[in-house]
Amino acid sequence: MEQAKSKIELPVFAQVAGGFAVSALVLVGISGSIYRMIAPQGWVVQAFGHSVGLGAALLSAVVGAAAVVWALPGWVPTQRARIADAVVYGFAAAGLIYLGQMLAAGSL
Repeated sequence: MEQAKSKIELPVFAQVAGGFAVSALVLVGISGSIYRMIAPQGWVVQAFGHSVGLGAALLSAVVGAAAVVWALPGWVPTQRARIADAVVYGFAAAGLIYLGQMLAAGSL
């Protein structure tokens, strides 16, 4: 006899609400990371002192190297999908952290 597979399906509203929540958290995570990077006492200033030119050159070199590695033909599309998912959910987690910090500071 075949076993019936029990599959839980969420209502459409719950799927839309979940997708919106993840999208909002990703946007907060990306914008919060950019702000933390370029703020007057941000990560670039902490890493390179007040030499913003050197920091920008180094950051663009790292981004360029990552783009070259990303474009290598040996990468399997499923690996790209897993990495992309990890990046998206990483920014969502960062957004959750930034929202928590803003709520704790009372600035939201």
